[in-house]
Amino acid sequence: MANPHAHDGPTEDRFASGDLFRLLCEHAGVALIATDKDLKIQFWNAGAGRIFGAAASPMVGTPMLSILPAQNRAAAEKILRASITHHEISEFEFDQRDQKGELGHFSASISPLVNDEDHTLGTAIWVRDITRRTRLHKEVAHGRKMSALGEMAGAISHYFNNILGGLVTSIDFAITTGIPQIEHKTLVQAARSLGRAARLVQNLLAFAEGDHRSEDQADLTEVLLFAIDAVEPDLGAAGVELKLDISPVPVTAVPRKQFMTAILNIMHNAKDAMPSGGRLSVALETRDQECVARIEDTGVGMAENELERIFEPFYSTKTLPDNPEDRAPGLGLAVAHGIIQECGGHILVKSIVGEGSVFEISIPFGTTPNR
Repeated sequence: MANPHAHDGPTEDRFASGDLFRLLCEHAGVALIATDKDLKIQFWNAGAGRIFGAAASPMVGTPMLSILPAQNRAAAEKILRASITHHEISEFEFDQRDQKGELGHFSASISPLVNDEDHTLGTAIWVRDITRRTRLHKEVAHGRKMSALGEMAGAISHYFNNILGGLVTSIDFAITTGIPQIEHKTLVQAARSLGRAARLVQNLLAFAEGDHRSEDQADLTEVLLFAIDAVEPDLGAAGVELKLDISPVPVTAVPRKQFMTAILNIMHNAKDAMPSGGRLSVALETRDQECVARIEDTGVGMAENELERIFEPFYSTKTLPDNPEDRAPGLGLAVAHGIIQECGGHILVKSIVGEGSVFEISIPFGTTPNR
């Protein structure tokens, strides 16, 4: 019986002749391009022809950068030069239109070409078409976004329904009684409820306004001090002592309105964690080329499972003062987290049940919104 795996000629000869490696390169499912040290193309396989719409013969000797979109050439040249000079292996992505004019998304992997004597000959470039994968990721992200929007709409509707329902009932009752004391008490409760609703709307606006490039910019220290002035009366009324340790730091630009909202949300959260009074400590210092604002309370603290979720939108461990069976909206810390990330910074939280919590906000010197 004939061997079904037999081929014409010995396998060793095929390997020795280099045909196998040539065929692997020519028929690879990705674009394989080799350049010399001057970044001129020396090898161009069929996969490159499919992606860039050109055969090998006219491409050999062509500058590699000339086949890339103009907006990507500077970054690509830097990566290619680093591969030759420092033997770095890197990747970059770019968009390219095919012969039909359809836009595709591609990923290029760059590595140095080094011979047996450790001499750098040029670069090897593998280009993959990742258009379908990118589109799939966008579709999945869009689905998740729509699901999250549905949950958010439900939570907001529930929260406002509770506020408005309680207001209508209380006002109707006060009107029918005609008793000034009851009317005054109802007005006070209505003011508190409407204040909570206004803060929620403010947080939703801050959450929605993602691009802060055109926002009024202010110095981080200035915004922090304004936030402290704004929250100080509420702290005093709640029996919370305020302790400050503000050190001089380099001028660092942040979006005034959004960053003010973030700081106030964290401070109000700290105040709510001290229902029987306590101490709120606010410090500002420099650390490793960053401005670090530290907000520490002596409140009830949080358990590990609560810490893992505190930045989730609409997650809250607090109850509403007018309805202890219902939860607060839980959007403040999620908004603060998002704004601080937009500013190019990050926020860390440490907490011990019964001892309090510490929020550390770090913003790089001289930063502008992360866009």
